[in-house]
Amino acid sequence: MLVKERFGEIILLLLFLAGAILIVNFRSSKKGLEHYSESRYDSIDVVHYIVSLDILDFEKEEISGITDLQIVLKKDNLDEIVIDLLSFVVDSIWIDEININNYSYNGSIIKIPLDTGLPKGSAVLISVFYHGNPSRDPGWGGFYFGEGYAYNMGIGMRSNPHSFGRSWYPCMDNFVDRATYDYFITVKQGLTVVCSGTLAEIFENKNGTITYHWNLRNSIPAYLSSVSVSDYIALTDTLKGIRRAIPSCIYVKPTDSLRAIQSFRNLSKYLEAFEYMFGPYAWERIGFVSVPFMGGAMEHATNIAISESAINGTLDFEMLFVHEFAHSWFGNLVTCRSAEDMWLNEGWASYCEALFKEYYYGKQPFKDYVRGNHKKVLSRTHIRDKGYRSVYGIPCEFTYGSTVYDKGFDVAHTLRGYLGDKLFFTSLKKYFKYFAFQDVSTKLFKDFLMMETDLDLTDFFNTWIYSPGFPHFSIDSFLVTKTEKGFETEVFVRQKLKGTDDYAYSNKVEVTFMDEHWYALTKMIEFSGETGSQLFRLPFEPTLVLLDLEEKICDATTDNYKIIRSGGKYEFEETYFEMQVDDMKDSAFIRAEFNWVAPDSFKRPAKEIIMSNSQYWKIEGIFPDGFNAGGIFFYDLPEFSMKSWVDSIFNGSPYTMVLLYRSGPGENWEEHIFRQEGNEYFGKFVIDSLRSGEYTLGFLETYNPLSE
Repeated sequence: MLVKERFGEIILLLLFLAGAILIVNFRSSKKGLEHYSESRYDSIDVVHYIVSLDILDFEKEEISGITDLQIVLKKDNLDEIVIDLLSFVVDSIWIDEININNYSYNGSIIKIPLDTGLPKGSAVLISVFYHGNPSRDPGWGGFYFGEGYAYNMGIGMRSNPHSFGRSWYPCMDNFVDRATYDYFITVKQGLTVVCSGTLAEIFENKNGTITYHWNLRNSIPAYLSSVSVSDYIALTDTLKGIRRAIPSCIYVKPTDSLRAIQSFRNLSKYLEAFEYMFGPYAWERIGFVSVPFMGGAMEHATNIAISESAINGTLDFEMLFVHEFAHSWFGNLVTCRSAEDMWLNEGWASYCEALFKEYYYGKQPFKDYVRGNHKKVLSRTHIRDKGYRSVYGIPCEFTYGSTVYDKGFDVAHTLRGYLGDKLFFTSLKKYFKYFAFQDVSTKLFKDFLMMETDLDLTDFFNTWIYSPGFPHFSIDSFLVTKTEKGFETEVFVRQKLKGTDDYAYSNKVEVTFMDEHWYALTKMIEFSGETGSQLFRLPFEPTLVLLDLEEKICDATTDNYKIIRSGGKYEFEETYFEMQVDDMKDSAFIRAEFNWVAPDSFKRPAKEIIMSNSQYWKIEGIFPDGFNAGGIFFYDLPEFSMKSWVDSIFNGSPYTMVLLYRSGPGENWEEHIFRQEGNEYFGKFVIDSLRSGEYTLGFLETYNPLSE
């Protein structure tokens, strides 16, 4: 056990640190930006922790120790201090070396009375002696023993609050109270301790134990603090940052060292990419540690916990490593203010996976990654999270769900498309510089972006961040008029809705004009509400007008274009469409678009056909003379969210599916000749003659399919 005689040294250290820490934790203000306020956390500020623990009993899975909290009072005449600690035995509590007995502890929070009369700004040292079994979240997170390891994962996915520092030491357990740390962790000889920060000293004790002293100089909230114990070895390096050399250290089991070298071989590229995009790496070292946790990882500051199964000698889990490293900016450097703001941490770190793809692997892998994520969101997120939800204000049970991670990724990508690369990346660099080591709410993030870009982003945030579902944008028609100076082209656009009731306003979407010789020009169309139009003056006559060709806006579509130069089969990924090219004399430009909304209804009734309520395809492009191709349209009614709708319509009666076609908006739907393979839920329609236009599914009770 650790003894009380250490307090003299601790107090001297804390008094020395207090002045500097108070200066570091001073938060500057900027006109027009809000500041955080939350009831019980407004009363004190923990500026430094000394966490002194014995982690010796792996069999009983117990820890014991002292945590010293250097606290600054934020109110005059405060009568009590309240801190978090989960399910331990509290042995004693001291205030400035005075043992107190009139505290209360209910297994969750400790209430410590204070003598009144202390003014705001006073420094108080609270020392908590405790022991017991550290807690685990019932789902994911907390403190774990097993397989020769002891380690924490700093959040509790099913706990409220999710911040889970309280699972192993007393703390102010939220996303906003930031402190620096000293860790003194005692273990048996032969084991290594890894914590956040820099290894300062190692003490070999006379009783067969060893104490590791780690120091973290930059402030973090409690959930980002960490400890991990095992028979680690350290793989060390020094990486070149844009301002300084940065030490890196990866701790793994000795038998995993060669695999770790291979799995982390692009680590310097992670640093290069994100410093280029977001500004200098702010932390004292780059660190990863292997733990036996099955699935997932945790972005502890400078000491990212990675499942050892992911360190397998390949790059199979590279995006997991990239995601966690991106938290060095999104989450660790600037932290979400509350669980409702979690998309600022996780949605952006998820989008950083795609950004790294773009930086290191190129534009096409980036686009494929974005499209794959977006298709997952449109087809699955509302199922996983039990409804269409906004990324901000997510209920507690879905804080770590697909809406926050995957739709948050979509929103970040859409914001980039809306702002353009220059404003987007310049603003993010300023964001990290200004808010370094602070917490930010969604509103504050919006206000900051508006201030830096000089754009009114109210409508954008209302649609993409504060509302569920998605808008859907399409070109209804375009009208070309030849003039003396070129061609005036008026483009008419429409908006439909998926999973929301409110139209988006202040929309900005790229529109690409292309002539028969493939000469292309891209401009921006701006519109609000259900319909809109804009006049463009062009130097050529367009034969094709394409909305959001490069997929910069994550509306309710997944699309893909290809240049076809030879015969064969072509898969248009994430659009449920393939094309079989049988004959061609010249290259073709083909775009397939899968629309996750209902098609327009029949202009005139067609038998008793019931049209799809949630999807249609649009095939467009430049089809040269002699180009002969067939199409394959895949259907998956559960994934289209149509299965229960179809079952309810026919109430168990057998039905037949048909493929419907129209050449474009304003035309009536007609049945297309097809061959069907599959059943009433999964399968494909095959056609031999592909035409430009729109295709969708139809259903009727009794129908004999046409044959070719």
